[in-house]
Amino acid sequence: MDRLLGFLARRAVLSILLVLFAVFTVLQRSIFLSEQNVANVARQVSFNGIIALGETVVLISGGIDISVGAVLSMAAALTMKLQPFGVGVAVGAALLFGLAVGVINGLLVTKIGIPPFVATLGSMTVVQGLMLTYTQQQPIPGHVEWFTVFGAGSLGPVPMPTLILAAVAVFCYWWLNQTRSGRNIYAVGGNPEAARLAGIDLDLYWFLPYVFSGVCAALSGVLLASLLNTSTIHIGLDTPLAVLAASIMGGASLLGGRGSVGGTLLGVLALGMLSNGMDLLGVFTYYQIAIRAVILVAVVVIDSFYTNRIQTRARRQAHAA
Repeated sequence: MDRLLGFLARRAVLSILLVLFAVFTVLQRSIFLSEQNVANVARQVSFNGIIALGETVVLISGGIDISVGAVLSMAAALTMKLQPFGVGVAVGAALLFGLAVGVINGLLVTKIGIPPFVATLGSMTVVQGLMLTYTQQQPIPGHVEWFTVFGAGSLGPVPMPTLILAAVAVFCYWWLNQTRSGRNIYAVGGNPEAARLAGIDLDLYWFLPYVFSGVCAALSGVLLASLLNTSTIHIGLDTPLAVLAASIMGGASLLGGRGSVGGTLLGVLALGMLSNGMDLLGVFTYYQIAIRAVILVAVVVIDSFYTNRIQTRARRQAHAA
């Protein structure tokens, strides 16, 4: 039983990907495997993929960031509205805004001691209010036509957002796996007390992931604004749930200390493939939401059950010793 649960917990997202690929290939082969549709899926998953990488780092550290959707929306609004002052100014302002929100989230958690969910819920609400006031609840059209190349353009067959996602993923992998800073993030998320006794600065490695997450959310907002060549108050509404689902499906734990770049990318791809396939099959929108929720809950239940069994066995072994 433990072996089966362990396999499902570690390979759930890969299993889901293979099943989805097989089902949609059989049902919609001519469309699903077309070059245009593959490129479309790659482009669409890139926006949530960038944010999901930031969210994964936060989850590994033992936190959670639900402000990412609001940051994405505000970054898109800044990108569009400040274009008359220059594209560089607009993009810079959007990224600095994401950085600032990340810094605030990190300080709320580390210096004031507010639980991560509450801290990021508060910042999400404040940013949403700022965005509604800033945009006056009206769409903001773009003013620079060539700017759309970053979101809608391609380099050969590969969409530009996918290339940017790849660059962020490479950086994230290097940071988490090849640097002391990345290893410390795993340590503080997995066992904060042991990390403290080892001399690791807990506040620093709880703080940095929120900064990274804020910048990733803002970067995605810039790219999404480039794709749409406009900004509306409706973008980013379901982003927190989508990126959390992708991260958890990819192996990240809400308890911290676990997660990977590759797993998160597979989770994003699985959800993107699911949405695309259901759209091709004409599945009603509300049914799509329910199906995604069922898959997420199933993965979380399997992961939690397996983790609890492992922890219980470890405690028994320690007690017996």
